[in-house]
Amino acid sequence: MAKSLFFGGKGGVGKTSCATAYALSCADAGWNTLLVSTDPAHNLADLFGRQPGPTPTRMRPGLDVVELDPDHETKRYLDQVKANIKPMVSGERSAAVFRQLDLARHAPGTEEAALFDALVGLLLDTGQHYDRLIFDTAPGGHTVRLLALPEIMGAWVDGLMQRRHKVRNDYKAWLGDGEVVDDPIQEVLMRRRGRLAAAREHLTCPAHSAMILVANPERLPALETARTRDLLETNGLNVGAVVINKCLPTTVDSQWLANWREEQRPWIEQLETSFADRICIRIEHQPHAPASIEDLRPLCDALGDLSPWHAHA
Repeated sequence: MAKSLFFGGKGGVGKTSCATAYALSCADAGWNTLLVSTDPAHNLADLFGRQPGPTPTRMRPGLDVVELDPDHETKRYLDQVKANIKPMVSGERSAAVFRQLDLARHAPGTEEAALFDALVGLLLDTGQHYDRLIFDTAPGGHTVRLLALPEIMGAWVDGLMQRRHKVRNDYKAWLGDGEVVDDPIQEVLMRRRGRLAAAREHLTCPAHSAMILVANPERLPALETARTRDLLETNGLNVGAVVINKCLPTTVDSQWLANWREEQRPWIEQLETSFADRICIRIEHQPHAPASIEDLRPLCDALGDLSPWHAHA
């Protein structure tokens, strides 16, 4: 199974640039790499010069890209649910169930469940064809909720299975010696439970998966990054490194920049202290925002030795 790295952090800290630069480094190292964006504010097209889609699109030698669109994934997810239950209901009951599913499209949690279903497919199915899966995730809180879903949904599926089991037992007792037919809903739930368990195992195994948190050396990103680490680790997810992006160089040519560098210094120190037990990488502030793949080369150099995931297949 491919090794998976999730780049996350507060909005605007440079997650997309770092995730893309690291994916390029992996491809340059000879690993077949898939870069996935789960951030609704996609901008990978600006870097690559053309639009990726909802399925892997080859952008560079050894590098495919996917952008998960929430609307597309929600429709796909609900269509799949309809296909699963269609053989089990009919007539007016079928029409009522499908109407409820159409209404559920805009219900809280449906979009996250759909995105997570797509993520599970990438981890367990599509990922079999790659050496590295690199995820450019949405800002902090959304990422935590998304990656915590295996446990939440697993408990929900377990509850449904217990209720189905009780119904079958009651029905069997009512029939006496009669035979209880197979339960297709139970079979669907068991398959779902198995995939959730496999995704949970992958996401919580440090040898297979890690979160790379990206922060700027400023008060709010530094504080949120520490909170995000606590939330991720509380949910059993491995935080492997912190990338401190947009650090001013040690030599600057104006007093204004010198003052700014001094404002950054305590937050750099705080981040490095908070992540003293993890890999910590500083990246200097670039002359301008990256507008193409070539602009990411300094970041590729800085992130290329992000061990142990880069050093071993």
